[in-house]
Amino acid sequence: MRYVLTDGHASSQFYHSVLVQRQLAPILQEAWLKQLMELIIWVLLGIIVVQLLLWVRGRLNKGPFRDEEVEQADPLFLAYLRSKGRLKLKDTQATMFQLIRKGILSMTIVKIKGRYRNDPGESNPQLRPKTTLEYSVQSSAVNGTPDEQGLLDWLFSTYGFGKQRLRLDALAGPSNGESKRREAMKYYQLKEKALSKGVQSWKEQVVETRDWGQLIRTPMLLRLLVYVMFPILMLLTGIVCFAERVSVPGVMGLAVTVVIWFLVIRKIHVRLLYQAACVGLMISLTVAIDGNSTFTSSLYGIIFLSIFVRLFLPAREVAPSARDWEASMRHWRKRYKKGIPVERLRESAEVLEQIIQTALVLGIGSRCVRKTDWSVLQQHHDPELRRLADRKPASDNSVPGSTILKHAPLLVLALHLRGMFKPMSAAEFPFDRTNYVFATIFPESGGSGGHAPVYTDSYSGGSREHSHDHHDSSSGGHHHGSDSGDSGRGGD
Repeated sequence: MRYVLTDGHASSQFYHSVLVQRQLAPILQEAWLKQLMELIIWVLLGIIVVQLLLWVRGRLNKGPFRDEEVEQADPLFLAYLRSKGRLKLKDTQATMFQLIRKGILSMTIVKIKGRYRNDPGESNPQLRPKTTLEYSVQSSAVNGTPDEQGLLDWLFSTYGFGKQRLRLDALAGPSNGESKRREAMKYYQLKEKALSKGVQSWKEQVVETRDWGQLIRTPMLLRLLVYVMFPILMLLTGIVCFAERVSVPGVMGLAVTVVIWFLVIRKIHVRLLYQAACVGLMISLTVAIDGNSTFTSSLYGIIFLSIFVRLFLPAREVAPSARDWEASMRHWRKRYKKGIPVERLRESAEVLEQIIQTALVLGIGSRCVRKTDWSVLQQHHDPELRRLADRKPASDNSVPGSTILKHAPLLVLALHLRGMFKPMSAAEFPFDRTNYVFATIFPESGGSGGHAPVYTDSYSGGSREHSHDHHDSSSGGHHHGSDSGDSGRGGD
């Protein structure tokens, strides 16, 4: 009797399921549903067109600020706008430049550590960096902002020499040779985590201190896509899942997609969560439906188009209050990518130094210097600039010789290395993470590479091995700062 009741109950559930499917299936044939899907496609295409028009308008806008005003602005402000608020380790140098302008720090060119200068893993000697920057504290940071003071305390106390000097190569990633040794990469992974944590704290302090949080916002088109279009896509997917065939995996996939969407709502500017949610919808459709109806095919097309639109839209944009600065900065960058204009080369050494600093902050340092016609300086009114311009450029990436232009080290380096492919490598290489990323994705399977030492920086203590770099008299100039391994903090 029990089995008869059980079979009867199961049969009633089956017939009820079939009845529900027959009642819901005609929904897919409704004219208003087809019109809604056509409307969604047109809206997505309209979003693409509007975004293209916004990009064209932004590129044509040169901004109201002159080149001199862009160069005199706070370098960190320019870096913040260019990165859309996503400051990174390389943007800390913008604060260093500002502190130099305030007279709190000074800068010199020194030889880079031996593990980079004599990198055995780099087959092309021309690509091995020979120099780096060293910052020295000249006065108290009482005139600096709290975030500037916090940055100095963090970098100089953790990676510097007695809180008074900081070499940029102390922040660098692994050399090419080190990236092939697992033991060395373990150290650099810990170092990268420490740097990331410090940068995150500094970035939060910048936003809090300077009240720049309102300068960056989520684009309105992206809000429309996520807040309006995505719920409609989930509704249509749910209709298909429950109308054609009731599927537990489909319901589970749809539920997971809803959870991902709520994460998107909480943090709308993330890049991958929206794509993950759309892929979740496609998985829900795949596991829930047998066969390919016209409605289902159209829904697949809409989901694919929504993913493309999301990838097409920027995740962040500059608010209208700072849009003039962004336009002026973009125009400056576009112009100086071709080199410093000839008429600007008549400026003083201080102005030329600021131009190079601005180019480094905007990510075109080496390109700007490489494409500049420095021969114009042979007619400059400053005799020291004429002397440096008349000198034969260096054949390798070496330290410049002595000069009286102590206040313009980047300009001196640019004249010394004119003609080199990366003349500003001293300021750019320490923030390059190519070797780190490559070694992380493609780890070396050969172990730690024998008994080669693992070089560490000052913050790691004395528990690891160190190596000594001896003075290289063939560097072509005087060596400033310590490069003697563990004899001082920040050495190899």
